[in-house]
Amino acid sequence: MRALVIERPGQAAVNEVPEPEPGAGEVLVKSRLVGVCRTDLEIFDGLLPAHRVSYPCIPGHEWSGEVVATGDAASDLHPGESVICEGNIFCGRCAMCSRGDTNLCLHYDQLGFTRPGGGAELVVVPRRVVHRLGDITPETGVLVEPASCVLRAFERAAPQQGEAIAVVGIGTLGAIALRLASAYSPSNLYALGIRDHELQLARRLGATETIDLNLPDSCPREVADVVIEAAGAPQAVEDAVRLARRGGRVALLGLAGKDAHFSLVQDEFVRKDLSMLGCVSYASSDWRNMVRLVADKPGLLDDLISHRFPLSNFEQAFERLRDPDAPTIKALLEHGT
Repeated sequence: MRALVIERPGQAAVNEVPEPEPGAGEVLVKSRLVGVCRTDLEIFDGLLPAHRVSYPCIPGHEWSGEVVATGDAASDLHPGESVICEGNIFCGRCAMCSRGDTNLCLHYDQLGFTRPGGGAELVVVPRRVVHRLGDITPETGVLVEPASCVLRAFERAAPQQGEAIAVVGIGTLGAIALRLASAYSPSNLYALGIRDHELQLARRLGATETIDLNLPDSCPREVADVVIEAAGAPQAVEDAVRLARRGGRVALLGLAGKDAHFSLVQDEFVRKDLSMLGCVSYASSDWRNMVRLVADKPGLLDDLISHRFPLSNFEQAFERLRDPDAPTIKALLEHGT
């Protein structure tokens, strides 16, 4: 079978690799569509900690496909069923898993990082992370993974109907956040970005006010009850704290890097009695909730797919994602084209 293989940082190709076989409690899934995100670029560039990636790496933690075969104890799924798979392979036994925090599992394993992901034509996964798509489109299925991360931030920040919501950063996660925010009927929905095409996208996705952070002193103060930070930069965190009203909640989705420093956060955080929530990945419960949400709201995320490439053209997809001035919401790689 063919697979996109990152042999080592900076070196990748579509190669022939051995076909896997499902064991007991496992499912063999044929991958159809694979989402590309900036974390895939970090894997290619060798920027992630060594314990998080195993080279050679077959990427693809955002993907959808169909069941090919099942091992013992997974026979409730049938060949031909459309499915999606959680990227986090949690053990289900450790203290974190026992309390439902499967995103913090003590025995780390992850599709597309430490074990082959959807970049392979065939992928073996534990039955416990496989979800039926039903009537959900395969395109929306790909987006369930990043959307589950965003949903976790909303569920932790718990917006109340009529509260004002702000989203800082309008990449893939920010675009999804704007879409999910509509479920809370916010009194105002602010979107803050640094590129004109991002702000135009935000208006299309329902933002009632867009703010260009390139302009001096453009970030308003104390206008939002809930702020979703999706940019992953120190300045974005500071802006998020400025935006939050007294007693507000700030959910951080972005990773600013180990050298990040925040000069204004602590004092304002204390003075305004804010709740600051770090939101890493998703728990299995967040994934299930996201699947239910997109099933109940057909088309909620479908139009966030902006580009499609054959798997063999993965380099074009990577180049597109690297270009900050190229309007890209979510790019897909397609098997079999």
